[in-house]
Amino acid sequence: MRPAAAAEGFWNELFGPGGEEGATVRLRVLRKQGRPFLALPPRGRAAVAALSLYPAQTGRARAAKTLLGWLLRAGAGVGTENVLLTIPRADPFLEFLCSLTGAGRSEVPGLAVLAGNPGSPGRRFVVLVLDAHERPVAVAKAGLSEPAKALVRKERSFLEAVAGKPGVPKLRGTFQSSRLEALALDYIAGDSPRPRQDGALPALLWPWVDAKRTVTLSETPQWRRLEAAVAGSGGLGPARAERLRARALHPALGHGDLAPWNIKVSPQGRWTALDWERGEETGIAGWDWFHYVIQRAILVEHRSVGGLVERVKELLNSAPFQRYAAHTGIAGFEGELALACLLYSAEVIRPAEGLPQTRELIRALRQP
Repeated sequence: MRPAAAAEGFWNELFGPGGEEGATVRLRVLRKQGRPFLALPPRGRAAVAALSLYPAQTGRARAAKTLLGWLLRAGAGVGTENVLLTIPRADPFLEFLCSLTGAGRSEVPGLAVLAGNPGSPGRRFVVLVLDAHERPVAVAKAGLSEPAKALVRKERSFLEAVAGKPGVPKLRGTFQSSRLEALALDYIAGDSPRPRQDGALPALLWPWVDAKRTVTLSETPQWRRLEAAVAGSGGLGPARAERLRARALHPALGHGDLAPWNIKVSPQGRWTALDWERGEETGIAGWDWFHYVIQRAILVEHRSVGGLVERVKELLNSAPFQRYAAHTGIAGFEGELALACLLYSAEVIRPAEGLPQTRELIRALRQP
């Protein structure tokens, strides 16, 4: 472990310079590709709890996370950089974080911070807040840039609109200043779902379906964005696109980025989806299920194009998905919806990872 230092890093962006009246906080910082990406409390139990911010997916990443947890429990900081952070005691954002624990303004809560992608204009920071007993109590998501603030506002508005829906976290509080905007949720214990737990995914998605309403695809915001993005480029093909846009279905809450790393499964087996900045109240049924399966197959399993095609076919032909398709009204054109979902990812979302594989899969599925 490196010597303690008042190092520069993303924590300074969140809180600013401390000055003489600042409160000193010690952190253990992990780096990824040379950049600090996770700041943990210094003590064992709190540091181990803070590791829950990192949703490791691959076997190698999970093993490294487990090993680090053992080391932290033993009080060893191998692989971490010990830094001192000075936070202004009158910092409004710090006061907001204190309010999540009920602590007074003079008592700085235990903190952990997960940094978002530094190359993204919408980069946000996830702050875990611990109480005086080093127990996680809340999670705040903060954005500093204008694109990041807009995403925080989008997620806040969505959570307010769908409050009480199963599998959707409850909004605990919000913060707004000229420097940053943030929202807070209750801390949710648990881990990302493993493949062996995927049988519970339909139980998460089924209650999101609004079986009392019927809409055409052309009436959904996601479909309108897709049509605008692929106009003149071929996309689904004019005939197929015209046929699909008139198809009727029951809408569902649309997460927009449903993947194992955006889900927490509690010790009791309850699933909660996180990160709703792409959420839609009138979403396209089936798209979240497609995204969940395909993103894991691309980014975690690293399947070949042929393997991805087989994975899509396995999903479409599975009994649970067929029951869902019948319930939502997408039976008979679910394969075309899967292709449309992939096109939406490639042409509207344009993810930082997995885009080449997504485009290869689109080409493969278009072949007769």
